[in-house]
Amino acid sequence: MGECVLAGRYGPVLFIVLSALAISTMVNAPGILVGYGLVFVVEYYALLAYSPGRGTLYFLAAHLLALLILLSTKSIFLTVAVASILLRTPALYILGRLGRRLGPLGLALGLAALEQILALTTAIAYYGDDGIHTGLSIYGVLLAPFTYMMYKFTRLQPDSTAAIAAAASLLGYWLSLYAFPVPALLAGALAGLALLALSDRIGARPAAVTAVVLVLAGAALGGVALQYNAKAAFYPFNPHSWSGDRWAQTPGTQCPYTGNVFENTHSPARLRIIGQCVTVEGVVKPVPNIAGDGDYCFDLKVANDSLLGIGNLVLRRGGLHVEVVPSDHYKVLGPVGGGVCPGDRVRVTGVFVVDTDHGMWSEIHPAYKIEVIERGSGKKWPDCIRGVEYEGG
Repeated sequence: MGECVLAGRYGPVLFIVLSALAISTMVNAPGILVGYGLVFVVEYYALLAYSPGRGTLYFLAAHLLALLILLSTKSIFLTVAVASILLRTPALYILGRLGRRLGPLGLALGLAALEQILALTTAIAYYGDDGIHTGLSIYGVLLAPFTYMMYKFTRLQPDSTAAIAAAASLLGYWLSLYAFPVPALLAGALAGLALLALSDRIGARPAAVTAVVLVLAGAALGGVALQYNAKAAFYPFNPHSWSGDRWAQTPGTQCPYTGNVFENTHSPARLRIIGQCVTVEGVVKPVPNIAGDGDYCFDLKVANDSLLGIGNLVLRRGGLHVEVVPSDHYKVLGPVGGGVCPGDRVRVTGVFVVDTDHGMWSEIHPAYKIEVIERGSGKKWPDCIRGVEYEGG
């Protein structure tokens, strides 16, 4: 078997470069089943492959490079990025010192627990009660088996083909559950992991090649959800994200043209655009509410499940979130009598995004137009909500 380049002379340099790209996938708040993205992968590999001092140093160098990518593309909050470096770096060193006693499994569980503590502490201190979404960071541990296989084929049994297959399985799993569920791709990624786990029995090369084929087959069947995930996940690497018109509305659509669709939206670094101008139909559920920033918010039960992320299914009871920013209240809500009511069937047009600050759910934000197709009751806003208790998301 050929020696893997990560185990060679220039292995540390390559590790830093690849890790910087991986850390650049970090988001403001974790998603279900993937945590904060591929940061966990870098940390866990560093713990397995290097001494505490070297692993921590490589991680720090990679994170600083990733910081340039994340901030240049406005892909993350500055506070989150800086806190990640300041808190994760010393924590990684401390955990590395305990590594020999813990073993691979203990390291994975210890890292997941440490990530959980750091995420909750930072989020609650910074966001208040809204920081509870960071509890999802525990799911980063599900990336550990894929990472261990990468470690195995780069350090324990160096083999480039098998290492690439392990990385392909990792990316397959991550992309299949980034925000929108992709069952076909997930099946391929997990099948690849199973084969890699049996590599000692059937051989690393045959298992690796089969794994890559399965992942590619799953990707081919991934559908629109895979496209959504790839667009959001690789946002920092899109050349358009580096330009001044990264948030410009597409000319010629039914949405009003503007150089910045988020000009009246707070903290736009939390939102990643999936569609510049999208129209959806659904039924308003539950009761609309006014958020702390003044946005008029409600959820839609839509027939098109491809619009719903995992965060919508779990955290928003299967609803597609919609927000009308304060500056648009008059022109958007005025034509529908000031608001919509539970049970109303409506058509909403606006920017389709993934909110990386709130459980990675999808939403229409900002909404530019609302049309009432059918009233759910004889009442109009706000009479329809008088005496009705808000149920939350």
